[in-house]
Amino acid sequence: MKIFFYMNYLMMFFLPVLSLSSSDWILSWFYMEIMLMFFYSFFFKINQDILTNFSSMKYFIIQGMASLFLLVSGLMIFYHNMSTLMILIFFISLLIKLGVFPFHFWVVPILKNLNIIMLFLLLFIMKIIPLSFMNIIFFEISNNSIMTVFFLFFSFCTMFIGSFMGNNFSSMNLMLGSSSINHSGWFLLSISMGLLWMYFFIYGLTLLFFLFSIYSMENLGIFLSLIGLSGLPPFAVFFAKLKVIMFFILNKYFLLIVLLIILSVISLKFYLKFSFFYYLKLKKYFFSFSYISLLFFLFNSIVMFIYLFFYSLIKKHQI
Repeated sequence: MKIFFYMNYLMMFFLPVLSLSSSDWILSWFYMEIMLMFFYSFFFKINQDILTNFSSMKYFIIQGMASLFLLVSGLMIFYHNMSTLMILIFFISLLIKLGVFPFHFWVVPILKNLNIIMLFLLLFIMKIIPLSFMNIIFFEISNNSIMTVFFLFFSFCTMFIGSFMGNNFSSMNLMLGSSSINHSGWFLLSISMGLLWMYFFIYGLTLLFFLFSIYSMENLGIFLSLIGLSGLPPFAVFFAKLKVIMFFILNKYFLLIVLLIILSVISLKFYLKFSFFYYLKLKKYFFSFSYISLLFFLFNSIVMFIYLFFYSLIKKHQI
């Protein structure tokens, strides 16, 4: 039985790679549904509580309906016509899959009793294929100004919801749900600028360091990775967000820049609240780093070096 679950975990990491390398969107959809079934089996193996399983049933019903709408609208778009209605249904189905406003209601309840591995699967791995679909559909609607405005509207509303929700929770799992909702808004914004995978994988690696620090009970690692998730400099998520903000600066969307900064400050509050708790639990001085903390510093240093290197090249070219 253990070998079976280890194989399932391996497939959960392998299927997104197959999807991204596939040129057939139906095959990618099929991979996404296989991942959902694997996740379903993991959930019922780990959680035996009836109420917890009932909430998970609601999650899988919602995901199943979204998958059905996604398949039908996708067939109409890619094989028949590019009607605005079908594109809208396809887009809404992806919003449900990703837990983006106004379909964010399933994210927090499902996270209550998940373990470390399940959290990483749901908050990162399960988002890869829907985001790749979202990336495709954005370039189909980018010439439609109304759909682009809707895209930005959902992005900012998702960030708004995630920023305020996080300040109401004292549970780490629920805070991660709010953080995921908040970052999902940034994912959508980064799609519109062609920066999705850069932002997404920086977020995913930071989340991985955070969850691994929790598993290892490494308070310094938890403290640093929480600060990293918040987007404070000089951590990697800050540079990912900075790239998004620079796009708005170049296009002179100053009102949107102010809104982004305000929402970032609001979300920063709950990150600092949780990180300060682990800061108080630190028993060693800051120079007593664990290997997790050292790896996290190395990762952020590499991202900062790459960003500053290419930024300096661009500035020299402009001069």
